[in-house]
Amino acid sequence: MPTIPDTPFNKRIWQDPESRLLLWIATAAIIIQFICFKILYPYPNFMPPDSHSYIAAAESNQFVNIWAIGYSKFLRLFSSFTSSDLALTAFQYFFLQGSILYLLYTVRYLLGPSKTAFRIMFGCCVLNPLMLHISNFVSSDALFTAFSLLWFTQVLWILYAPRPRLLVLHAVVLLCAFTLRYTALFYPLISILIIMFKRLKAWMKIAGIGCIILLLGVFIGRTSYSYYQETNTWQYSPFGGWLLAADALYGYAYANPDPPESVPAKLRPLHVMVNRHMDSMRRLPQRPDANIGVYYFWDFKSPLLEYMYYTWRKDSVAPYLQRWGSMGSLYGAYGRYLVVRHPVLFARRYLWPNLIRYYAPPPQFMEVYNMQRDSVPMATARWFGWRSNKITTYFKDRHILISQYFTALFAFINLFFVMGFVAFTCLGGLRRRRQVQQKILWWMLIVWLSNMCFSVIAAPIELRYQIFPMVITLVFGIQLTTFILQEQPTALKRPLQACVPKQFSITEKK
Repeated sequence: MPTIPDTPFNKRIWQDPESRLLLWIATAAIIIQFICFKILYPYPNFMPPDSHSYIAAAESNQFVNIWAIGYSKFLRLFSSFTSSDLALTAFQYFFLQGSILYLLYTVRYLLGPSKTAFRIMFGCCVLNPLMLHISNFVSSDALFTAFSLLWFTQVLWILYAPRPRLLVLHAVVLLCAFTLRYTALFYPLISILIIMFKRLKAWMKIAGIGCIILLLGVFIGRTSYSYYQETNTWQYSPFGGWLLAADALYGYAYANPDPPESVPAKLRPLHVMVNRHMDSMRRLPQRPDANIGVYYFWDFKSPLLEYMYYTWRKDSVAPYLQRWGSMGSLYGAYGRYLVVRHPVLFARRYLWPNLIRYYAPPPQFMEVYNMQRDSVPMATARWFGWRSNKITTYFKDRHILISQYFTALFAFINLFFVMGFVAFTCLGGLRRRRQVQQKILWWMLIVWLSNMCFSVIAAPIELRYQIFPMVITLVFGIQLTTFILQEQPTALKRPLQACVPKQFSITEKK
């Protein structure tokens, strides 16, 4: 049974020769990888319209935007030091790798993997080329992945030995992740549950949970007020309403049309336009919504965008954010109506395909560089201080082929983790772990399941959204396999002996 060292975590890294050597090797490898990568991709990667919207929101210092505002605020803060795109992508990459190393050394300290297992974890994570590509995007993906890894690693430390300082830092990390992407909506719930069930003094529980609620409450309140100023409606994020309606339409597209008179009055004009759109879709030889994606959310032919423009037809000067944000509440209500009205079709046409995508997420934006364009808007070029808006790469073909291999690899990693956890549990591995290690493994499973459920329900899944679960699933899959291999003879002997009747036992009592 692996034991947790008595030496403090920081000292353990520097006093253990192998840990110290691997840290130096990782540092050198990270720097060399980044230098070689920037020779091949001297400019950042952009995904229209996300990247340019982040920059526009940073330039105008907005507090709300179509996307979560955290990355725009980060860009504005970073620009106060330098406008260098090289410095930006370097910071994103080094910060992401630093959070990975923090996770790896924490797992080694708390769970005690073998040297071979730890070296495999180390190589698979530190040398992963996907980390370079995700960090090269002008997007929240790399930062959100890094903060998610920090949040998860802090969860492990809270399960082991919570301290007041750790609980405060945990609330700050939660806030950062929360501002970067809406996927973090379930993070606070997990953190609060862990603190509640952890044996702590009452004042520590109150302080830890209070810090989380206070920081997130202030941010949510300030964001809701900003949307009220922009759209005259109180809402935390119109994005959720748009997503719910767009997701629900994938199911309703294959339903018998609901008559307008059966729909609530406030939703009726929108529903009439949706019915008209679905009627025309049925006549197409090839439907644009045959596969779940961004059609109902972003395509200008989508009934959601058509209805938005129809609603605002008399006010063409209103900012796009005001028009877009004002529809969030209505679309959320319409999405809920469609899901409740057609739950089976919603599950069959949206949830099930998206669950398959979680198992093997498609690369989407990650498989092409700058959407195969050779330029960016002039506003983006000015933000980085470029003289020209042209961008180049070492490769003539702008497809990033390596990302396609990770779709199959992610499918293997998910299967590898699930089978490892089931086998480890059935062989009695959990019973032979220390209590804190049992809790770590169970909460790891809860985080993985929560992420899967939230991702499948929330939006069509892409590879770039799943870097965080890919890392922790790979690390814990290797760890579980190590436990099984180390204790296989003992684990198999007990269930086999239990199946053999005593009168047929080959072992004689001396």
